[in-house]
Amino acid sequence: MAMKTVASYIVFFLSILSNHETEAIKQFTQNRIHWEEQFKRLQKPSVKTIKTEYGDLYDCVDFYKQPTFDHPLLKNHTFHPQMRPSFAPKRMKTDTPSEAKDTVLDSIKLEDGGCPTGTVPIRRVTKNEFMEIMQFTEEYTSRTKPYTNQPGSHFAIAQTKTNPSTVYNGVGGVLTLHDPSVRSSQFSAGEFIIMNGNDAIRVGWMAGQSHCFNTLCPGFISVREDIPIDVAFARVSKYGHSAVSCQFFIYQDAKNGNWWLELAPEGIIIGFWPQKIFTGLAHSASYIAVGGQVYGPPDQPLPQMGNGRYPVEDITLSAYCRDFIVVDANYKQIDTQDTEEYRDDKHYAVYDHGYEEGLGRLVFYGGPW
Repeated sequence: MAMKTVASYIVFFLSILSNHETEAIKQFTQNRIHWEEQFKRLQKPSVKTIKTEYGDLYDCVDFYKQPTFDHPLLKNHTFHPQMRPSFAPKRMKTDTPSEAKDTVLDSIKLEDGGCPTGTVPIRRVTKNEFMEIMQFTEEYTSRTKPYTNQPGSHFAIAQTKTNPSTVYNGVGGVLTLHDPSVRSSQFSAGEFIIMNGNDAIRVGWMAGQSHCFNTLCPGFISVREDIPIDVAFARVSKYGHSAVSCQFFIYQDAKNGNWWLELAPEGIIIGFWPQKIFTGLAHSASYIAVGGQVYGPPDQPLPQMGNGRYPVEDITLSAYCRDFIVVDANYKQIDTQDTEEYRDDKHYAVYDHGYEEGLGRLVFYGGPW
């Protein structure tokens, strides 16, 4: 069996906040007595099981029985596995240099075409793994906007400035992939954040301890048979060498308000967050950010962010996002200039480099110092 070379995952997770805690997380953690009952509910019948070269098991579950439909607001839905966006915003293109072109799309697809038509892959978790995830989730209160002063949680991001008259309908860009050093009680992520009010969507890669993300907490509806939403990346970037990356594109459907996730530039549709589970994000976003987030108990050494090095403006030496764009109120992709750098700890940094020929808008981040 091949060695698993990276602890990083494509991470799609939904946060619907109430009193600074996600409702999705609260439903799973408010009473430990119910954890076993919740674990049982995750056990869905499957028609096929796929084992990856890293030993992960993915059960092919009927589209209509995927765990997200346990969400109380999705009980009487009309969704189906052939659903696709009613349109896609036109994308900007750049002539990317060779040292930034390596992507991992082929390596994250399941073998033999993935699951049968009408089913979606759901990663199998053991009972012990589930209990550990719930324990970690309970200890880590998820926050969406980085002005929380939450002990142990740190951000280094480029974010849009507060402007009540500005709305956004999407975000996209290419994140370099890394394998930062983290302890069992920590995580490190490179991510996009989309927010309005108490609703937030975050998409990107994560290394370290997972919690109530992906398919464990209801919210995201998968429509893809061969790409799970928590698959391990086969390769990551190496310091001083060409970057390995993955391109993400998240946008709201103007017709029905669903938020779609694509892996670009091929435009591979992964799935969507339905409008009906949102309040703030039901109609556009008011805040966009990209960069790094880390979390670890305050009594432990700081976890690494990005590639674990303080960022410099060099694409072979730092973690970064290139081709960073937002989708404006008119569903046009733009290189927004209405942004600012934000970090909440001097040991981490973010540099909004601006536009670079062949790379588009560049944002570097990382640490600790």
